[in-house]
Amino acid sequence: MNRSGGRKIWRLARIGISAGLLLWLFSRFDLKGLGTSLGELNPWMWIAAFFMLITAQVLSSIRWWILSKVCAFPGPWLSYLGFYFVGMFFNLFLPTGIGGDLFQIHFLSREEGRRIVAASTVVSDRFFGLEAMLLIGAVAVHLRSHPLPAPLRLFLPLSGLGLLGVMAFMPLMEHLIRRFWPTIAPYLEIISIIRRNPLRLVSLFALSFCLQGLGIAAVALLGKGMGIFLPMATYFVIVPIVALSTLLPISFNGIGVREGAFVYLLGLHGIDAGKALGLGLIFFSVQVAISLIGGIAYAAGVHRRSLGL
Repeated sequence: MNRSGGRKIWRLARIGISAGLLLWLFSRFDLKGLGTSLGELNPWMWIAAFFMLITAQVLSSIRWWILSKVCAFPGPWLSYLGFYFVGMFFNLFLPTGIGGDLFQIHFLSREEGRRIVAASTVVSDRFFGLEAMLLIGAVAVHLRSHPLPAPLRLFLPLSGLGLLGVMAFMPLMEHLIRRFWPTIAPYLEIISIIRRNPLRLVSLFALSFCLQGLGIAAVALLGKGMGIFLPMATYFVIVPIVALSTLLPISFNGIGVREGAFVYLLGLHGIDAGKALGLGLIFFSVQVAISLIGGIAYAAGVHRRSLGL
């Protein structure tokens, strides 16, 4: 079997896993109760969450633009905003929710070349987002008592500190990688450049904390609208774990995994499974609606524009 055939089979397997997980969740819980939970949501809360998440994505596009400027890529922020939303649209159809990153890399490098450097801006953008999410979860998990299993309680702070350690030891890592693994050295160079500019580093982390906070607050707002009343600190622990679970390459765009994670984590806090499943579905509906804005941008030909415009 050729590589293309293998990818198609694995893609179909992911779709099957997602469908299977959803069917299992729907068969296990009362659909009537799920419908009641969804019907309780105030539409204005959905709209508010929608605009909160859009604001978070706009901040994320600014972060990517700053990282691209570090690597001397041209173009105004509006071009990067359009490319970013088009990438989000393609995330709907590609696995793990990061497939659209490939389109961002393509948009950035098609005129300038430097594909590896373009990829480093997208990887670094993900790095700062992941680091902020882990640190938020690490702080929140110690603010209140959470019924999380010990491995999950340890995972958030240890992984967050681990990524900070990567930045702290970047000079040594760069030296070793340039010597023993030179092909990936360009991916690390951008972090090294940023690390030497404290003001830029602070601005990137500030953007990351703001956009992650907006995203988590949007989920909390949706939860409140569905009658799930939990402290904000609880969401600051739960949402990062849910987001990380959707990155596992076992489902299609995290479908099924996301909803199952909400059911499990909210269940630890005594929340009815129907409400937890409903929150996962409503949250995904907001994400889909925002991604469709990228579809409109794609249909309008935003992806064809030059970076110089």
